[in-house]
Amino acid sequence: MISTPKPSAPAPAAFDHSAEPLQGVFEPLSGPVWTAIARNKLVVLAGAVLFAVIGLAFGHTRKATYTASATVQVGQVNPNSPGFFGYVQSSAELASAFSRSIAAEPVLTKVGRKLDLPPTAVVKRLSAEPLPEAPAFRVIATGPSELAAMQLANTAANAVINYEGQSNSANPEAASLLKEYANASVRLQQAAKTLAHLSRDPHASQSVLVHAEAERDAASVRLKAVGVAYTGAVTSQAPRSGLVSLLAGASSASSNKKSKTELYGFIGLLLGVVVGCFAAVARDRLRRRRRLGGLKAEMHGAAGT
Repeated sequence: MISTPKPSAPAPAAFDHSAEPLQGVFEPLSGPVWTAIARNKLVVLAGAVLFAVIGLAFGHTRKATYTASATVQVGQVNPNSPGFFGYVQSSAELASAFSRSIAAEPVLTKVGRKLDLPPTAVVKRLSAEPLPEAPAFRVIATGPSELAAMQLANTAANAVINYEGQSNSANPEAASLLKEYANASVRLQQAAKTLAHLSRDPHASQSVLVHAEAERDAASVRLKAVGVAYTGAVTSQAPRSGLVSLLAGASSASSNKKSKTELYGFIGLLLGVVVGCFAAVARDRLRRRRRLGGLKAEMHGAAGT
């Protein structure tokens, strides 16, 4: 039996290094617009430089805004205390809450009165932000000058400290208990005076004396009870100092003059590139029209001869 040889598999085609690249991927941009821009690169460059210089000059003439900040701390930090980490976490939450008092009416009124500013202007120039994972927050102030920004930041920080000290230490129950203690003291004195008067009266019965003595004892017990309650309410109040304190006052202010000038310069650069591209396309079209007009004139002259 004669075996017929099997046809061999075709050899893989060799990679053709001369193949043309994909259209639109590695080829440069083409078209009448890009061609016009490529022919008039100097026009685009001149427009970009001109408008960038105008933007820089405009930004340089703008008034600068200065920003200063003061740091306010919540409580007293003691790293050696056993509950230091729990204190830091809870104080960080308090700092976030206390930072909102920058917009409180008493704070704005006090700052405006001290710096002779309307409350609306104070609101626009003041803000506060808590420091991440820290028992402190920053009071941020802006102003037309470095001194104005620093004064506003320090004044607002002190106003916040006073406001928090007063609002957190005030206990309305203590005030009512003090008034009740005064009334109970007056009643005790009246009951003691009545008992003394009846004791000197030979016609006073024994039951009347016993009732008067009971009234005096009841008034005395009530006075002691109200006194104990008042003492507890006063001692449970937060301290007026130390709850919020100034950690670092504003000693300098930063200006946005440079960043504002750079921003206007960059905007001018982009606008100059756009205007330069339009000018390049318009110049190229005008040149084509002139060239086409010259060719037509030559053709008419050749046809006339």
